[in-house]
Amino acid sequence: MILNATDYSTKSVSRYMKYFRELVIQSLEDDDTMIGGNGIVVEIDESKFSKGKKDTGIWVVGGVERTDQRKCFFKMVNQRDAETIRDIISKHVLPGSIMITNYWKGYQNLDDFNVRHERVNRSREFINSNGMHTNTIEETWKGLKIRIHPRNRDIESIDDYLLEFIWRRKYEGYLNACSSKCYPK
Repeated sequence: MILNATDYSTKSVSRYMKYFRELVIQSLEDDDTMIGGNGIVVEIDESKFSKGKKDTGIWVVGGVERTDQRKCFFKMVNQRDAETIRDIISKHVLPGSIMITNYWKGYQNLDDFNVRHERVNRSREFINSNGMHTNTIEETWKGLKIRIHPRNRDIESIDDYLLEFIWRRKYEGYLNACSSKCYPK
């Protein structure tokens, strides 16, 4: 889209976008990746980002709250184990949240975080007996993977793209308002 709107080269546009992502990362505050709170539903899941079938990929743990703001966090992880999951939850999910996960073993015994923990066995059901689901985080993964081209799914780049996604979501209403003013229909 930028290439079509400007006469800049692909290389120039790539440099500009990298600079933009750096500015975005600097503008995010520590609490921008804290989600949930009293009675707010937070879905937690992990997903693998790879460049192709032969690539070992990068695991990312993420969460999204079911609110109008759809606040979210994403953390690239070297190990996908219970200790890593617990550490991430303690840093990104506020007490009082209703946390929903799948039945993966890394999500066992999470009740000591002052959250109500619900689980969905996605191999049997998409909605558990309490009406809980993880469809919001699954759709968020889909949106992220559409935005992050496979060539950019590497250790050096992916974190910048994940943070850009958080920033765009935070300022979505503002960006849409600016877009309609700048480019009237």
